[in-house]
Amino acid sequence: MSDEKIPDRIKAKLTIELDFAKEDQPLIGEVLQGILDNLGLSSEGSGSRTAQSHYSYKLESNLPKVPMTMERLFDLMDQAREPGEPTAAEQIADSMHPNYDEAVDWWESLAEGQKQWFIKKHPDVKLVTKAWEVHKEMDFADRVFFQTLK
Repeated sequence: MSDEKIPDRIKAKLTIELDFAKEDQPLIGEVLQGILDNLGLSSEGSGSRTAQSHYSYKLESNLPKVPMTMERLFDLMDQAREPGEPTAAEQIADSMHPNYDEAVDWWESLAEGQKQWFIKKHPDVKLVTKAWEVHKEMDFADRVFFQTLK
């Protein structure tokens, strides 16, 4: 949202309605945290934790509404990633790679020592399909050493 669209004073009201049975009341803290975590995606919602316990929430403010686009969704997802992790767009592209399943199977079949060595040797490789491609292109000496780590 550009600075021109932000009002001089932001006013907001968050309304949360809870109807929780006694045995479900320990879940309230988790529900409230979930509501706060999701406010960036949705300004209102409702749900239930059990058949006897329900909640709803609504955020009203003087901020202009911003449509949820794929770009905005990816930006929100990227805000939660750790430094160095692939972006949401990179992860989606990785999962659409024609050999993604084969690459995942390969990575999951590796011993922990192999994974650690690979990550240390190739710190810039963060996607499973890229790791799989790098592995296929390894020189003979690295490939032999890599196999001894199994």
